Amino acid sequence: MTTSNQSAASAANAQPVLRNILIATPFTLAVPVGYGLWFHLQGIPLAWPALGVGTAGWVIALILRNPIALIARATLKSWERVQPWVVAASGPCEEGVRVAAVLLFGRGFTSALSIGLGWAAIEVVYSIVNGLAVVSLTRRTDAKARQALQMLNDQGLGGIFGPMAPFWGIVERIFVSGLHIGFTLLLAWQPWLVLVTIPLHSGLNFTYLRLARRS
Repeated sequence: MTTSNQSAASAANAQPVLRNILIATPFTLAVPVGYGLWFHLQGIPLAWPALGVGTAGWVIALILRNPIALIARATLKSWERVQPWVVAASGPCEEGVRVAAVLLFGRGFTSALSIGLGWAAIEVVYSIVNGLAVVSLTRRTDAKARQALQMLNDQGLGGIFGPMAPFWGIVERIFVSGLHIGFTLLLAWQPWLVLVTIPLHSGLNFTYLRLARRS
């Protein structure tokens, strides 16, 4: 399929995808809220400052990946060669910041749980904003938008334009939010487990990318 045909196909799907994103958004946002409510019903209090620490930690980890992406892009040129490095960096960046967060701001159960929940919550918001940004690309006709769409297709991620993608995103957020909370609790319990969570985190991201390309 040519670039123009790919762009046309993506544009044709934009309206139903946007509609479904708007429908799915309240349910996606309900994922961290649901975790928090479940903890409350179990009699587990949440520490609001620690929620903020988790949110800030996720943002810092995202920022740390940017230089790696820029260096890899400048060195390797092709996005197909850059992407594995960016995905591989996700584990060290996120888990390194996560273990620092629990060591600096509290290894107690309530603090760690709250850090993990804050981490998961901001990623939910980011995923929604990112989805809306991708859909907006399909409505543009400039060269940069076409280049971005081509890059997504080159990665095998054209499926994100599928109408059902926002609803599968809800399932993904439930699973990934649980992982963020679980990893944070593990590192609060035994910080040396960062040696396990780093490769596990990157490995899960590689697996997700491979599955996204296939379906």
